[in-house]
Amino acid sequence: MAFEKMLCTLGKFDIPIIQLQPPFVVDLLDSNIAVFGAAMSGKTTFIRTLVNILHKQYNEKEEQIFILDFGGALFECRDLPLVSAYFDNSNEEYVKRVFKIMDNILKDNIRELNGKNFRDADVQPLHTTFIIDNVNAFIDEPRYTAYHEKLAKLCREGLSKGITIVITAIDTKGVTSYLGNFKQKIAFEMPVEKYSDIFTGKVGLIKNNPGRGFANVTVKPEGVTGTFRMNLPYEVQCALPCKTEDSDGSSESEESFYEKLRQKFNFSEGKYLKCVKKYWTFPKVLTKVEYEELKQQPKDEKKEYRLPVSVGLDYVNFYPVTVDLEQSRVVAIYGKKGFGKTNLLYLLLSGIAEQRPEAEIVFFDDGRNQLEPVYNSFKDKMNCKLINKFEEVELGLTDGTKKVRRLSPLQQFYVYLNEKHIGLDKPNYMADIYGVSKVSSKEYLTIPDCYVERAPFTVFVVQSKLIYLNALENKRFINSILHQLVSVVEERGYLFIFSDVQKISDAEQNSFFNSTVTAAFLLDNIAEFAAERGQRTIFGNMDVKSLKEDYARCEIGDGYFYDIEADNLLKLKFIKY
Repeated sequence: MAFEKMLCTLGKFDIPIIQLQPPFVVDLLDSNIAVFGAAMSGKTTFIRTLVNILHKQYNEKEEQIFILDFGGALFECRDLPLVSAYFDNSNEEYVKRVFKIMDNILKDNIRELNGKNFRDADVQPLHTTFIIDNVNAFIDEPRYTAYHEKLAKLCREGLSKGITIVITAIDTKGVTSYLGNFKQKIAFEMPVEKYSDIFTGKVGLIKNNPGRGFANVTVKPEGVTGTFRMNLPYEVQCALPCKTEDSDGSSESEESFYEKLRQKFNFSEGKYLKCVKKYWTFPKVLTKVEYEELKQQPKDEKKEYRLPVSVGLDYVNFYPVTVDLEQSRVVAIYGKKGFGKTNLLYLLLSGIAEQRPEAEIVFFDDGRNQLEPVYNSFKDKMNCKLINKFEEVELGLTDGTKKVRRLSPLQQFYVYLNEKHIGLDKPNYMADIYGVSKVSSKEYLTIPDCYVERAPFTVFVVQSKLIYLNALENKRFINSILHQLVSVVEERGYLFIFSDVQKISDAEQNSFFNSTVTAAFLLDNIAEFAAERGQRTIFGNMDVKSLKEDYARCEIGDGYFYDIEADNLLKLKFIKY
């Protein structure tokens, strides 16, 4: 059915001029609502009354409610069937997230309504009520300045497109600029001078009586004939949440209200079976069990994965964030120490182990031994090789002789590659390692050639600072060897995970590396990261100002996934391995 009005009875007026005490009625298709009052004056009670009435009068196909709670008093509304999202300000990302959601709803409604106003459309999208409790805290917080204009836009454009804004405030400071878009204004106990800021005129004083105050008339009372000055403030007494009148004029108890609610929305086994789409919040640590409970599946998901590994949930829709390691063959992990890079590596490797137990993993460390615990976790499940310290290595030459050489981890890595995966240029790369002359072609021909065969799926985990250094021997891997290997990744079954990417000072080396990366993870605050490293990473071309506006600072366990080929950036909460 199409709504021409959404009338909610929220209490009673006292209007001496017409000698009536009519119901205090608000049309949510005609009015945004601003509620003012001191602490304990009745603002939260008013919001709960409104939420209850919406549940009485509408269903999950007609209405959805979003709550941004800066006052901390509306938590009990979180699980109600029409409450699509309840966010407090404990995590900055949730504040930014709700405005992203509201912006998407506004865009979708504009498209669906196709130029019509919500109340005039034959087919209407879901009506949305967006509640901000204690809007002063939102306005006064500097980190949310970029969202003030987004709120103003919703107040200006939302009503005609099916979005009603409801705010509560303890003061008019910072709020008056929004009031032009709030037809319905309510003021409980406040200093007398504040009433004139709200109603642009004098009103009397109200004693400390919660739920009693002033409200302007926006819906003409029934039975009133002749002249009646609309929009003037009159005394109002707002109803308690479960004391609103039913259609027969009687009120009900709280217990009776919730019993009817459970029946209407099919409450079973601790949850409502009939409810709007829910936008949940993350626990402090996202375990595998909680991941399975919270994840949502996109309705239009058509992508086919060949080696999918899901590492967490995105912050907006709680969709699984999945990297296809058959498609993304060069994965780079950036981030601060202690932010979860090793945890992410465990997630990626465990996903590979489950699906490709025949795979080989080569761990290349630089002596810090940070990969050794990871190697120990997988060595009994899969074929693993660890290169992480100086070792004496016996090298066999083609003439049958052997040499014992003390090799660095980087030299051992080159020997391994030369023997198993790619023929390296002998005079340049291998002569010093094998201890033969670079001049005598006959002598360096004693270095074995690479025997390339169809090896199992091979994962190279590279966590070495050496390859990022601006020195000839070190930069060879990125500038030459890596590109040769990447050119045959699908043919030979290679996957590269750079598990702790370091700053690359050499411009050419940096360009070579960035051009090979197909997917990247960042466990750091992205705006700061992009600003500090500038053009030196694949995140460097992103607009820092936009990143600051769109994404909050990371909590532990947060991060970003950047699908470079799709140019898609997602903020996510990682699963705790």
